[in-house]
Parts: sequence; C-alpha cells; structure tokens
Amino acid sequence: MIFWAPFLRFVQQTSAIVAFFTNALLIWLIVNKSPKAMFSYKHIMVFTSVFEIFYAMIDLLIGPLITKSTYWIAETDSTKTWLPLSIVYPLLLAWGGSFGIALASFIVHFMFRYFTLVGNKKLVSGKSFMLYIWLSIPIISGTMYAVLTDIFLQENELMDTLISTEIESLRYVHKNEMLYYGFSLYATLPNVEIQEINWKHVNGISFIGTCITFSFFAMTFFAVKGYSAIKKFNDSNTNSSSLSKALQSQLFNSLVIQTAIPVILIHLPSTMILICSFMNTTEEVYGHVFTVAVSLFPVIDPLPSMIIIQPYRRVIKSEKGCLLSVRNLDIVSACFRPGPSTQNSSIMRVNPKSPNITSRVVTF
Repeated sequence: MIFWAPFLRFVQQTSAIVAFFTNALLIWLIVNKSPKAMFSYKHIMVFTSVFEIFYAMIDLLIGPLITKSTYWIAETDSTKTWLPLSIVYPLLLAWGGSFGIALASFIVHFMFRYFTLVGNKKLVSGKSFMLYIWLSIPIISGTMYAVLTDIFLQENELMDTLISTEIESLRYVHKNEMLYYGFSLYATLPNVEIQEINWKHVNGISFIGTCITFSFFAMTFFAVKGYSAIKKFNDSNTNSSSLSKALQSQLFNSLVIQTAIPVILIHLPSTMILICSFMNTTEEVYGHVFTVAVSLFPVIDPLPSMIIIQPYRRVIKSEKGCLLSVRNLDIVSACFRPGPSTQNSSIMRVNPKSPNITSRVVTF
C-alpha cells in the first residue's frame, strides 16, 4: 500500500490533466472544423467531451479508489483532497454515476446516427427542444445510477467494522475522515461461523446490473441498426457526395471504438471485481488495476474521433506539420494564416444524371 497509494494518485492526477487537453482539443475541432453535414450532432459530441472533462476533474479533486476482498468499496479520504467532506461524498456518487452517463451517452450517439441516416427529421431536426431531450437522457441515467448507489450501497455499520482496522493500519486515516460506498456479499463478519447474505446489497447490485444489461442491449440494437443503415446509404445510387458517405462511415467507426473504450476500461474490470467478490476471490490489486483503467478512460476516449474523422485528422496533421517543419517566420505565418474553413470550401461528387442535390449532400 505504501507504493500503490502515491502511484495511483500520480496516475489519476496526470491522466486528468492530459484528459483536459485531449477533450478541449476535440471540443475546439468539433466547434470550428465540423462539416455542415453534422448539423446538431456536434452538440452531442461536445456534451460527451464536456462530461469526460467533468469525470477527469472528479479524479483530480478526490482521487477515488476501489478495494478489496469479500467486499469492495469506492472510497476517498481527507488526505487526497482539499475539499470539504460534505462536498466530497456527492462527488464520489457522481464518479460512480458517471458510468451511467457514459452508457446512456453512447446510446444517444447510436440512436442519433441511426435516425439521421433513415431521415427522421423530427428527432434530429436540431431544434432546441429536441436537443435538450437528447442531452437530458445521459444526465437522467447518471442521476439514477448515483441515487441507486446511495440507496443500496451507502455506508453502514457492517462495512465500517470490516474496513476500520485496515483504514488505520494501512492508510493511517481516521474513519471520520473517510467517505465511501460499497458492496458486501455477507451481512455478518468474516469470523462468524454462519454467514448471512446481505440481500440489500445483492438486490441493489442486481438492479443496477439489470439497468446496465438493458443499456448494453439498447446500445447494441441501435449500433446494428446504424451499421445496416450506413451500408444501405453507401450502396444506394443517391446523388449524395462520396465525402458525405465517407463521413457517415467515419462517424460510425469512431463511435464504435469510443464505445468499446469504457466497456474495456470500466465495465469489464468492475464486472470482474463484482464476480470475484461473490466468489470470495478478489485481491486488492484488482482494485488498483481498475482505478488506473478508469483514470485512462477520459484520456483515450476522444482520440478515435480525432484520428478517424477526416476533417479533424486533416487539421491536426496540418498544424503538426507546420510546427515540425517550420524554418522561418514567413512559413509560420503561412501555416497559421486564416484560410478557407472546413465548413465553407465545397468539394462534392454528384451524380451527373440527377438534376437536384438532396439534403444529404455534404459541403465541407
């Protein structure tokens, strides 16, 4: 623990700072370099990046950790934060509820892409009312996860007894200076001959797990529907530009990778910890691995959009090339001199037999 505590805090703080940069850069690209064809979808992309900055900020401010055996807890203490403890617990719940925001956010992405491809103008019109509805879904989901966590997994006397010795001997932190929520399979202490199941925790985890399972089914359903819609759109003989079709594929491919990142870094490790807790085989190192993985999530998740979506990639490559190859001030001014924006220059390929251009044609 002497090694792990400072190492995990360093990882959290470093990852949070890098996450601020990567997400801020992506927000700038979305706002300034997005093709017109993205319409109001760019607002949903900005929301996701803002959420990931918020997620990284919680890591930076309170340094939550996951630990350990027949029980697990998500905890923080006064040594990791300068904030009042009255504020820290809501932030800890928000940290846990952020997984609900992430899941719902990606469901919204897949749904929005699908309804855009099939031409449902009512749902993707870009009107403020509809946009607020789309953005409220992740917020409601995250709030629900946080509330369920507080109801079913909040501090209690049994958990206090289980961890009190460990807190004092390993962390040198008084119980009153520590905040946590957690899960225990048993409602009795380990040294009791007859163990009783902690049904409140089991029911709470089961209910939260059901919500997560439903979220994954919904996300998978619209991902498959979206993939099918993209294939039909790309195979159709419409007068949409080849750039428009390429953009739709790029957005979808980026979204699939972005969705896989929290699944790999958050869902799979947390599921493993939960299963091992039921089987009484969890090791403390599992929680440390999970803490590192969670810290990396907001750092890595913006990268697919910047790498896969061509307008963003082109800007990053051009700016990087200018910075690396510059030899004099004239070249510097040429690199950063305002030119035709991504949104205003027109490049499109249109079927010459078609007299009209449909609303799906993209102008870059």
